[in-house]
Amino acid sequence: MTIEPRSTPRLSVRPLSGSIGAEIGGVSLAAPLDPGTKAELRKAWLTHQVLFFRDQEMTPPQHQDFAAHWGTLTKESFMPGMATAPHVMVQEYPNLFAREVSDITWHTDGTFLPKPPKGSVLYALDVPDMGGDTTWVSLTAAYDALSDQWQRFLSGLKAVHDNAHRNLARIIEKTGPERFAAMRKMLPPQEHPVVRTHPETGRKSLFVNELMTSHVVDMSREESDAVLRFLFSHCTRPEFGVRFTWRKNSVAFWDNRCTAHKGIFDFGQAHRLMHRVSIDGDDRPS
Repeated sequence: MTIEPRSTPRLSVRPLSGSIGAEIGGVSLAAPLDPGTKAELRKAWLTHQVLFFRDQEMTPPQHQDFAAHWGTLTKESFMPGMATAPHVMVQEYPNLFAREVSDITWHTDGTFLPKPPKGSVLYALDVPDMGGDTTWVSLTAAYDALSDQWQRFLSGLKAVHDNAHRNLARIIEKTGPERFAAMRKMLPPQEHPVVRTHPETGRKSLFVNELMTSHVVDMSREESDAVLRFLFSHCTRPEFGVRFTWRKNSVAFWDNRCTAHKGIFDFGQAHRLMHRVSIDGDDRPS
């Protein structure tokens, strides 16, 4: 299937794969969005699930202003923010913080929260000469590709999402038992449906991820492991994905409700500086 670029008076929309991702041209994210341009971007975002922009120059306040078009901005995060732009989270390599992140494992952001983020806007200020790509997959395409039998089987199932699922021993060692207990009280594991319905498009998608999904509720460990092992492998098939090569002043804007992503840490000790703004989820997944 050949996918032709589509142009509008405001934007150009160039799909990058058959399942997910489009590169957008004809818009400056640093400028206020008029209603028509915002409507076109929303349509493209809901259709392609992750949008990419090149050659953008934004100050941190402008970055926040663009993200605020799509919802309430996240106030707190596990990444450091900026004093002049509190919603902008700084991701920089190499530094101490870089050794604590887990975004090289497939994940959907914040699924251990009652209301996971709606989406994020990631902006590259400095990137290595090579490496450091990010890949996304469409969990909608992954659900659609399942057999009717699998779709019926998964309907109604719930799974537990836990931010300490894969790193429990390291987190306890780093924080100590008392701080870990306080963290668990503040952020207890959450149950979410294995199949989620998108609140805007009405389309169904899988809602499990390798980094944070611990187990399926009301199954034995062996049963749960078998189901999740299949789903993790199925979700990340190449035909559901898109791989983005960063350049300075590139931007990625993804729908966290129906995608998963991972960073590819293949750039050694080269410098990489990104700014990220996340958008709060409106409701619990349903």
